Amino acid sequence: MRLMIALSVTFHACLLAATPIPFLQEAEVAALASEVSGETAKRTVEGFSRHHRMRGSLGFNAATEQIVTELKRYGLTNIEVLRFPADGKAFYGTQRSRPGWNAEHAELWEVRPDGERRVRLASWEAVPISLAQDSASADVTAELVDAGSGITETDYTGKNLAGKIVLASEQPGAVARLAVDRHGALGVLSYAQNQKTAWWGENEHLVRWGHVESFRTTPTFGFMISLGQARALQSRLRAGETIRLHAIVRAGQEPGAYEIATATIPGRDANIGSEEIVYSCHLDHPRPGANDNASGCATILEVARTLSKLIAEGRLAPPRRTIRFVWPAEIEGTLALLNGRPDLAARFKAAVHLDMVGGGPETKAIFHVTRGPASQPSFIYDLAQSIGSFVNEQSARHAKGGTASYPLVAPEGGKEALQAEMASLTIGSDHQVYSDSSFGIPAIYLNDWPDRYIHTNFDVPANVDPTKLKRAGFIAAASGYALANASASNAEAMWNVVQRAALRRVAEALEQRGGLAPAEGGNRGRFQLWHEERIVDSFRRFFDLPAAVAADAKRFQSQLSAILQPSPPAPPTGIRYRRSESPKGPMAAFGYDYFTDHYGEERAKEVRLPGFTGLRGSGGEYAYEALNLVDGRRTTSEIRDALSAIYGPVPLDVVEEYLRALESIGVVKER
Repeated sequence: MRLMIALSVTFHACLLAATPIPFLQEAEVAALASEVSGETAKRTVEGFSRHHRMRGSLGFNAATEQIVTELKRYGLTNIEVLRFPADGKAFYGTQRSRPGWNAEHAELWEVRPDGERRVRLASWEAVPISLAQDSASADVTAELVDAGSGITETDYTGKNLAGKIVLASEQPGAVARLAVDRHGALGVLSYAQNQKTAWWGENEHLVRWGHVESFRTTPTFGFMISLGQARALQSRLRAGETIRLHAIVRAGQEPGAYEIATATIPGRDANIGSEEIVYSCHLDHPRPGANDNASGCATILEVARTLSKLIAEGRLAPPRRTIRFVWPAEIEGTLALLNGRPDLAARFKAAVHLDMVGGGPETKAIFHVTRGPASQPSFIYDLAQSIGSFVNEQSARHAKGGTASYPLVAPEGGKEALQAEMASLTIGSDHQVYSDSSFGIPAIYLNDWPDRYIHTNFDVPANVDPTKLKRAGFIAAASGYALANASASNAEAMWNVVQRAALRRVAEALEQRGGLAPAEGGNRGRFQLWHEERIVDSFRRFFDLPAAVAADAKRFQSQLSAILQPSPPAPPTGIRYRRSESPKGPMAAFGYDYFTDHYGEERAKEVRLPGFTGLRGSGGEYAYEALNLVDGRRTTSEIRDALSAIYGPVPLDVVEEYLRALESIGVVKER
């Protein structure tokens, strides 16, 4: 009882000490809130959305030029465009570079028996997303054959595909392996329904993004059509009608470069000015790609404008650490940056990554302020989520008709409460590259999910909300500026934020432990205590805790230990692995899977961990964290225990099988 009273006193003392954002001055909060403009960000979204921004393409380069022009106008320094060769041969850690890809023209027509054109089914000029990425040039007229999913041999039983075009429900790249390579089809017409959400299939007019595999040896093409178009074609084929199509494609790969626009706001501190906080997004996407991810790219450009202007006006002090902004291609561009410029990677103390941050009500999006991997604890996540909670509270108060000092409403935007979710790690964007243990850069991740229009022709600027952009920009700007200035002088305020968050995490751990067997429950408690201890240690990445704060942290951790009552662990067993010096990065990159390519596709299918589903995590998350947990100190049984605590129990042999596979391809080594 005395312990609970002590914790209650600690918790309420933290609340009483809190200002709107305790580790920033009130004037700094007010300056950021007033200056960040959702309208300015949306105008930028509209500009980006005019370009078909595939990696290494003319459209991507045009968007990069737009960024450089604006950066110069905003007065930033050290503006440059970094270029890394992308030819299909160069590797950047775990990413095999993909050659640049451009499309000049593409149309798909249905033709009459006499050869006269009848109906245009797809047009790159009208809807660029209708041409599958990495398609090759072609000019063919051929009969259409329905092959169901198109990815199993039974789909082709009794069907002659030679010289024909195949209609299929799966991605063109996967279909082409059988339809084109084995059965002689000329190309693929796909209605793949990727990015499934609760709204999947409701809108039959959506055309979704498709891909031909980047490293095919046999060139082919793919067109994407809507579900409604596919159903109409299938109905006619079932009725015995012959359908002939004319496909015209002028497109292809060529050696190119990953272009990454970058600029800085220099740090003023002589001792730590060379350290950097990096703002990240991903610029690549088919046109229009408004929320994904013109919104994130436009918002960090707006953060750059805001900070630069406020500093120039004297409303904000120049940051102690340098603030950098980068606009790479998704994941592959970030891997090229961190591997190609290790000097920059060594300077990055933290990243603030924005990927889809502007979805308005039509998108059905839920905004998230997302933590990094549980295997890589950091206090920066608590800071960002405290800012997100502040925006939630202020925006909700305003939406209900109350008084809010910082409603963060854009004149042209909505007035709804933000209702952001303070989330645990989800993977699928550049933050997972920064947070991979080979780089160890903690990354805050701001993102929308779900979004019913993601990867479709309906991801347009009209569905992007300026108020949402303003709020995302404020959270990003406040987080990055606070980290750029983090020091022992505001350690107590930051520690108070961490304490409140720790109490919530411990409560969640206790709840999860209640549904587990005793041994797994004890493991869950031990991991949580380790996690909280490492969060305190993470302050050292930025500064040493003052003695009084360090002593308070030690007392607090003792109290948490008494609550969690972790049972002694079983003696560790198995091998201690360490990560190899190279390659650096997660196993699944973009358009390329390092593990599958090096271990072998058929063998990789037999490795169970990447497909394992636990209580709170999927296979990709288990595999990502398993590699993160390899540190030269943990045995395989200790890695299993940590994975089980994070995502739910997983068998030891499943974990050891995956680690042995990684060892066989040189990713990890026995210590």
